[in-house]
Amino acid sequence: MNTSVKLIIAGIVIVLIAGIGGCVACVKYERVKPGYVGVSVKKCGDSGVSQDPIRSGIYWREMFCEEVVMYPTSMQSLILTKNPHEGDRGNDKDVDQSITINSSEGLGIEVDIALNFTLEPAKVPSIYEQWRSSIDDISHKYIRQTIREGLQTTFSKYTAEELYSTKKEEARAGVEEFLTKKLTPMGFVLSQFTINRIQPPGAVIEAINQKVAMVQQAQRSEQEVKKKQAEAAQAVAVAEGEARAARARAEGEAQAITLRAKAQSEANKVLAESLTQQLVEYERVRQWDGKMPIYLGMGAPSVLVKP
Repeated sequence: MNTSVKLIIAGIVIVLIAGIGGCVACVKYERVKPGYVGVSVKKCGDSGVSQDPIRSGIYWREMFCEEVVMYPTSMQSLILTKNPHEGDRGNDKDVDQSITINSSEGLGIEVDIALNFTLEPAKVPSIYEQWRSSIDDISHKYIRQTIREGLQTTFSKYTAEELYSTKKEEARAGVEEFLTKKLTPMGFVLSQFTINRIQPPGAVIEAINQKVAMVQQAQRSEQEVKKKQAEAAQAVAVAEGEARAARARAEGEAQAITLRAKAQSEANKVLAESLTQQLVEYERVRQWDGKMPIYLGMGAPSVLVKP
């Protein structure tokens, strides 16, 4: 065998080895995308699920005896609603996905909810081991049923009227607490739970609306009464103020009269005390015109006649 043939054969062998090696590498090579966690599932020998999650990056699995299942660790949303334009309905676009539960009186109440959650990476292997299903399938089966349980457990404590009006937020918080205690230990981390619609029977809503209208009318009437009372109180205050002012004026006038009378009395007293006999004689002399007085009659009382 000449040298050329040997070189050709050697080249073919090298190509075959490289091809086989490449095929083996391709079979064993696995890439876990960012935002995902891989679960190692062994199929040969000691088959089972490894409890060590596979982080994002390149992973070399065992050829033919190992499978890697991917689970998302990004935010997941479960929307259960009656509205056909909301939520992920797949092929069942016309299916009512709202949940109906009973109030404390046994009345059926329709509820639309939305739940946002993530998966705890360390517990993803146990999630797969328990359900052997996709996260979407787990959401619409197990998590949906858990939500129904939480709603019924919590809403049964309230009347339909309370759930529709005054206790809606309190009931929502109660359901969220129930779900947190139930789902978190399993690896489902709740981010947000909302109740988007609570729909009691139509007769209940009508009765509630009538009651609300009556309460509002009573409040308006109460405000009107308070307004009238305020106006009346203001009028009374004005009248009392005017009366006090009139009394003050009258008292002032009376006091002025009294003071004037007292002053006049004092003046008269001073004047009376100043009229001595000498002053009277002085005034008489000052006013005399120099003529002697004339007396008429004989034997009769003297009569002074002024000329």
